Amino acid sequence: MTATSGQLPATGSWGGTTDAATDPWVWAGRVADLADLVQQPSFVESCVRRHEARDRRTVGKSEQRSWERSWPYLADALVRAGLGHLHIYLEYTTPGGANRFDALLLGRTEEGLPALVVVELKQWTRFTVLSGTQVQLPDGGEPTHPVVQVAGYTAFLHQWFTEGDIGVEVRGLVYLHNATAEQAQPLRQHHGTGSWSGIPVLCHDDLAPDVDGRKLAQRLLAADLTEPTGGHVRAFQTMRWTPSRSLLESVGDLLLSPRSPITLIGDQQDALLDIQRLVTAAKTRRTRLVVAVTGGPGSGKTIIASRLMGHYLRNDAALQPRYVSPSGTLVAQLREATSAIRGARDLFMLPGDVPAAALKGSRITILDEAQRLRRPTDGRGLVQQIVDRVPIVIMFLDERQIISPNEGITLKEIEELAATSGADFRRHSLSGCFRTNSSAAYMGWVTNLLYGTPAHWDSADYDLQLSADPEELQAWIDHHTDQGQRARTAAGFCWPWARDTSRLLLEVVIPWTDANSTEQLWKAPWNAFQEIPSAAAPHRNFWATAPGGHRQVGCIYTAQGLEYSYSGVIIGPDLVRRDGAWQPRPHHSHDRVMRNVHPDDYLPLTLNIYHVLLTRGIHATRLYSTDPETHAFLSTLITQP
Repeated sequence: MTATSGQLPATGSWGGTTDAATDPWVWAGRVADLADLVQQPSFVESCVRRHEARDRRTVGKSEQRSWERSWPYLADALVRAGLGHLHIYLEYTTPGGANRFDALLLGRTEEGLPALVVVELKQWTRFTVLSGTQVQLPDGGEPTHPVVQVAGYTAFLHQWFTEGDIGVEVRGLVYLHNATAEQAQPLRQHHGTGSWSGIPVLCHDDLAPDVDGRKLAQRLLAADLTEPTGGHVRAFQTMRWTPSRSLLESVGDLLLSPRSPITLIGDQQDALLDIQRLVTAAKTRRTRLVVAVTGGPGSGKTIIASRLMGHYLRNDAALQPRYVSPSGTLVAQLREATSAIRGARDLFMLPGDVPAAALKGSRITILDEAQRLRRPTDGRGLVQQIVDRVPIVIMFLDERQIISPNEGITLKEIEELAATSGADFRRHSLSGCFRTNSSAAYMGWVTNLLYGTPAHWDSADYDLQLSADPEELQAWIDHHTDQGQRARTAAGFCWPWARDTSRLLLEVVIPWTDANSTEQLWKAPWNAFQEIPSAAAPHRNFWATAPGGHRQVGCIYTAQGLEYSYSGVIIGPDLVRRDGAWQPRPHHSHDRVMRNVHPDDYLPLTLNIYHVLLTRGIHATRLYSTDPETHAFLSTLITQP
């Protein structure tokens, strides 16, 4: 049995409280209590109602049946193993909301440390193991191998724990409660050794009624676990989940190391493995392939793109992979991360770097932020050129991050381009969010604020507040910077930017009135066009990551695709709230591509811009509007502490 050491916050160091309406599980309690409850027909029905009320998603009949059939088997086996004292969470939703652990056990080790056991429940009896990472079911579905799935879950738990003083052991297992030993054997033989050897695949025979209780507990990886303390339960249930490293801190390892510093689970893991399988098949058959991966902010698009690029650089360089992104900041970061590799700089390109010669010989090209590519004026845009010339093209996009009138390829258009070029087309959709403290509530609040019916912010799982004035906002940014955190302020492009290369100009000028009704004026520079050492101002491509960036204001072009721990957002005068609706004011824009856009076309673009800016902060966001009426409207939604 193997275990990984993570961190749980020490007693008294956690934050937040539990709330039945938002708790990330459908039921939690002692195993012994669960064993009694699962005998009641109303139990699963109550769990269904709770799940639907919390997630606003209907639980399908097949999923409900799986709960009815799997939970009794698990509860019975745990009780017969003498583990009724352990705490159990059913359908535990991971941070970001995209994935759920079927069951999660919480106990205490002999050393007094908390321990978690992830249990993946499967009703499978018939399947074909395609490889060490994928399985084919009778209906043709090809899900991730369950051992790989659990390995991702355990690594995820380890990686996302808030740092604290108490270690936690993380274990995992697969339980095929309907399968015989013979039926389960194909899953076992692919993962009997190596890094996944500590994740057993249990079947009905392994946990049968005639098996000794001590042996049952050992097979369930819990023979050494006793009842968790109340402090351990409270700590786990109220902990704040925090990613261990940001994307830009990890991009070098994503590309160069076979052991990724960022764990993929659920639909992220499924997408990565399926794309690799599709690429292998296309290579073997010498066919053309286009894959489109869609997802919102923080869903993992760029992480998957970087993992794929690194995989083919290390393992299949003959494909001559290329990585194209319209984000100058991201391309600069990727080039810097691979600067020690001769010739690697030419593999990461901006759209303007992609003439026909640049793609010559490439058999696979990855297009990140594809929705930002310019729309063609001659009927042949860059995407079509790449699809026509490169046999395998993988695109990542989010149509709600279209921010300019001259850009915006859609998923439908990509599918049509694939058909025209004779390529197979596949799509993956990522549903989670691993930014903004993985708060699905905050992401939903931002979406409703800009595109739907604005709602009052009342969730405790993300730190959102309204700054009274720009001075208060800057003080908050400075405070977190002094604490060694990455904090940045970004604003709508509503002030001139001279692009001076020798000095910083105080071009962002915001008048405001203090509590004494005295007129004040806040001034700050935009991010520098080029590095200005005398002003400790980094190049615009490194504004979000390099020291000194916190004293300049970023814009959509320097913030998109990036993240930072603490985010300040200034809504400029180009977007105001009037008569219960958002109204655009294009004449306030200083973005050259937006000045002449009709208000009807400007509104969806500027909503997308502020949607991007509001979803950069990993831990917290502070919001300020330069328009007093809009600021007053926001104050009715965000209650100040």
